[in-house]
Amino acid sequence: MAERGSSLMDGVIPAELNQELPRKTRLTPMGIYSLVGSGTVSAAIVALVVAFGSFTPKEIKDRHDLEREGRVTYTDDVQVGGMRSATVFYSFAYDGQSYSGKAFLPHEYLERVLNYSKSGSFPVVFLPRDPSINHPNDWKGNGSFPFVGYLLILILIIQWTGLTRLFLRDLRLARNGIAAVASVTDCSSGNRGGIKLRYEFRDMDGLPTDGRGDYGAKREQGAQICVLYLPEETEASRPYPLVLFRAVR
Repeated sequence: MAERGSSLMDGVIPAELNQELPRKTRLTPMGIYSLVGSGTVSAAIVALVVAFGSFTPKEIKDRHDLEREGRVTYTDDVQVGGMRSATVFYSFAYDGQSYSGKAFLPHEYLERVLNYSKSGSFPVVFLPRDPSINHPNDWKGNGSFPFVGYLLILILIIQWTGLTRLFLRDLRLARNGIAAVASVTDCSSGNRGGIKLRYEFRDMDGLPTDGRGDYGAKREQGAQICVLYLPEETEASRPYPLVLFRAVR
């Protein structure tokens, strides 16, 4: 029986797994593709975040002009609105003409602006030569960062958190995982066209354990496959070859 079990393992467990732990490893083609693809997407997201959070060249010029040539006036026509009261709307008169403006309202200035709306002394800095270029005088720049910018940052965090978890999982299994022979109990197609296997195996203590994971080809029920598991996390086993890493001699 021992010879039969050893022969079975030799036929199912790849030779590169039969080496001293921790094993040498390398990225699989899918691992390289995932890393490069995610890096490209992340670079695009970072570029969008920078674009959304930066001033345009015209905005930069207007801010400089306001600092050098701006004149301050006061108005009682000021309102707070927008999502989470994050925008201030105002209008003022100059040289017999009415001008309006709006700007991002930093949260720390909200109470002050609400008081201005009651007292009628909201300060606005404007260019006398072009009063349509104006801004609240209490804070510099627009200070705004659009909601979509925060959404892109959240997507970036979720993407790399998930990817890092998957890479570390496969790396740990490829380096230190215990190889075992498992019997397939179910084979199905995944949501993205991949193959999902369910299987059962016995760990190093002889305890029966269930597992599931992606596989490169369909397998019939009862077919033998190689799996890797960590002794402290037998429930987190995966079929071998792994998706992102593999062992090398």
